[in-house]
Amino acid sequence: MRGKPITGISILLAIIMICTFSTTLADEENIWNGYDVQILNTYDIQLVGQNSAIEINEDKLIYNGEYVIKNLTQNTLEAILGLPSNNLENIQITEKGNPVKYYNRNKSYIQDRYPSDTLPNASKWHTASLWFKANETKVINVRYESKLKNDSKGMYSIRYHKNKDLVYSDASTIVLSLYDFYPYNVLDTIGITEEKTVLSGNKRLTMEVNKGSEILGLDYELVDKLSVDRFDFSSDKKLKNIAASFRKKDYESVNTLCDEYLNNPTDPTFNSNQIKYIKAEAYRKQADFSKYVEYIKDLNYNMLYPSRLKYKILYDLDQTIEKDVSDLELLDIMKTLQTQAKEDNEYINKWMETAGKNYIEVVEIIEQERPEQNVEKESIIDKTIALFKLESLMEKIKGFKYLSIIFIVISFITGYLLGRRKKKRKNTISYYKFHR
Repeated sequence: MRGKPITGISILLAIIMICTFSTTLADEENIWNGYDVQILNTYDIQLVGQNSAIEINEDKLIYNGEYVIKNLTQNTLEAILGLPSNNLENIQITEKGNPVKYYNRNKSYIQDRYPSDTLPNASKWHTASLWFKANETKVINVRYESKLKNDSKGMYSIRYHKNKDLVYSDASTIVLSLYDFYPYNVLDTIGITEEKTVLSGNKRLTMEVNKGSEILGLDYELVDKLSVDRFDFSSDKKLKNIAASFRKKDYESVNTLCDEYLNNPTDPTFNSNQIKYIKAEAYRKQADFSKYVEYIKDLNYNMLYPSRLKYKILYDLDQTIEKDVSDLELLDIMKTLQTQAKEDNEYINKWMETAGKNYIEVVEIIEQERPEQNVEKESIIDKTIALFKLESLMEKIKGFKYLSIIFIVISFITGYLLGRRKKKRKNTISYYKFHR
């Protein structure tokens, strides 16, 4: 009798495990792996130098590599060059500007003819043949393109593997250029020299690979794009129109449409914080920074999509205030966001600290240096006025408008306080005589 429930639970667990494994496998398959050119058939001809540039624009990758190859012997030798392929397109191999013919090969072809434990485990290869005279050095250029895929969470991952047989590792330079990119787009890096990371004014983030690193790794997320695409997830036409107007850079329409929707929301599942953010972003695009800051202050940053959108806000605020530390509320927001970035080990925190931008310390220093509220001791009259809540009257003394009333009130208070004192002598006549 109890076998059926147990069987049902087992089946359910099996389904969950299969789904989890499938998702993980799919995400791993979306990691783009790139490789240096390999010399497949001989050790007498070797790579002695390399200069490579990898360019990424959203989900498009372009590779340009220059390889210096030298024949180390006194003999004329043939070198079979192999280029592992991961969905490479528009491949060009040239020497002195002249195209070099290459052939498409599968994994088994390479394993059968050039067995080696050090070769990359690639399913496809491209091979080319070059002849070298005694001690001859040649320079070949390799160019290709590739389409990158994101995982189920919208993250893109690339891994570029350097040739371990490069004779002089110091002669290798690999530069990664990310177009229309900012530090908040980056989740993590591998093998990057932080000190040489540069953000140019043309929205280009440039990174250089460590000389001693054998792999370049980058995980990134198109935060800006995802924040707008979120509107298209809804079936509501009003929300879709907001996204369409934003993509057209019609920011006046964005503000109008956002106001109309906020006054009359029609999709109960859509978070209003996303709308307030896109409205703030429209103001930022129009360089209306006061309005931008006004709306940013009103956001619940943990309710935004994607969740890392708050780090874009941190970066934008940093660029907006430009070392203006007068707005303590804004600085406190930036401190909170940078603290979260630090706790989450986000790249933007590393970048900001390297650039000398640490709002956690800035706020702490301001709080330490801020003088304590040195309020002068109140006089008896001040306390009395405060007790009877007559501050408003005192503010009007400057204009002498209620001067007569103030004198009457003060006289009454003075008489009341003195009248309660005990008589020291029987024949002492009090200041005021009250008839009851």
